[in-house]
Order: sequence, then structure tokens, then C-alpha cells
Amino acid sequence: MRGAGLALSLCLLGCQSKPEPDPLVERAAFGVFFGGQIQDRKELPFELDLAKQRCGFRIDFRAPLERSATVSWEIARPLSAKASKSDAGADRVTEVGTAAARVGERRLDVPVLLRQGQLLGTWHVRVKVDERAVIDRDVQVVDPRELRARELDAGR
Repeated sequence: MRGAGLALSLCLLGCQSKPEPDPLVERAAFGVFFGGQIQDRKELPFELDLAKQRCGFRIDFRAPLERSATVSWEIARPLSAKASKSDAGADRVTEVGTAAARVGERRLDVPVLLRQGQLLGTWHVRVKVDERAVIDRDVQVVDPRELRARELDAGR
């Protein structure tokens, strides 16, 4: 009997529960808007010209919203060497924002503007819908010339 209990315990330990799908969100992506789509990117070229690139995040809801939803985001970036003295000791600066997804909406696009003076490197992006994280990951923000050169080298 003891062996059967041990076998059952080991079997249960080996079973992993699948995470519950988000009740509101079908898909969430951070990256580059392109031709009506969004390219979910882990590496983002730092391009200031909006004619060349628009970036941000997109939330696709499972169905038209029956109630409004609060979308909040935090983008933590490396801190500039020119940062104010009040930021002493911090190595990141965090941009925060909120938007409302309205009743009846199936999709919410939120642009993220790249600005002169922001540093390249690892940015952490966290997006929540009604306090539930739907994006929580790092993105490498790189010089677009470096990215193009690497892509050319890879094509050879």
C-alpha cells in the first residue's frame, strides 16, 4: 500500500498544471507596427523617425469587451549618465502609463515613442490588463545600423 501511495505522489509531482488563459486577453504583443500587423520583437531597433518605424504594444481581446478594462504599463530603461542627482543610486528609469479599453473594443494599440536621450540596452516591458500581467519581459533596444549589419552578415 505504501508503494502505491509513493507512486501516486510521484505521478502527481510529475504532472504540471497548465496556466489558466487570461479571461479577457487573447494575445498581447510588444514590437513594431507594420502594415496593420504587429511584429512581436525581442530586439527593437532604436529608430526615432516615425516614417520608418512605429513601436508599441497591442492587446487583442477574446471578444468585444462587455465592460471597460484598465491597461497599465511600465517600461524600465537604463538610466542616462546625465540623470539628476535625485536619481543617485538608481540604475533604471521607469516610464509608466495607463489607457482605458472601452466597451465593445476587440483591440487596443498603444504607441510607445522613442525619444532622443533614451539609452540602448535592455528595457523591461510590463503591461497589465486589470492588474493581470499580459506582457512581462525584456527587450533589447539596439542601434538600427548595427541590426542591419548583422542581418546582412547573416544573409551571406
